[in-house]
Amino acid sequence: MHELSIAEGIIEIVERNAAANGIRRVSEVRIAVGELAGVDIPSLEFAWKSVTRGGAAEGAALVIERPRGVAWCLDCSKTVPLPRYGSPCPLCGGFHLAATGGTEMRVIDFVPADGDGLSA
Repeated sequence: MHELSIAEGIIEIVERNAAANGIRRVSEVRIAVGELAGVDIPSLEFAWKSVTRGGAAEGAALVIERPRGVAWCLDCSKTVPLPRYGSPCPLCGGFHLAATGGTEMRVIDFVPADGDGLSA
């Protein structure tokens, strides 16, 4: 379950930035996990509850944005939606697709608990 290590990486980024900005408590963390990133969202949410215990983000909401998968079709030379790897081009039916979006995983920002410093 690599979602646990992803959650640990997220909390490390949040806690390091919170400490650097004098923030003791975090109420919300917003991340982007692309549709093609290969992350099981329910598993990530479950892992989040575990890695936040006893830290600055304990009880913090995890808000997940899901950028859509996008690819360049080498057969028809068009940018097309790609909901998952292995799907054909919706325009020409070709399988020569190069993902150009929806692969990202990043921490966007976090919200300090009321009255506790600035966001990162």
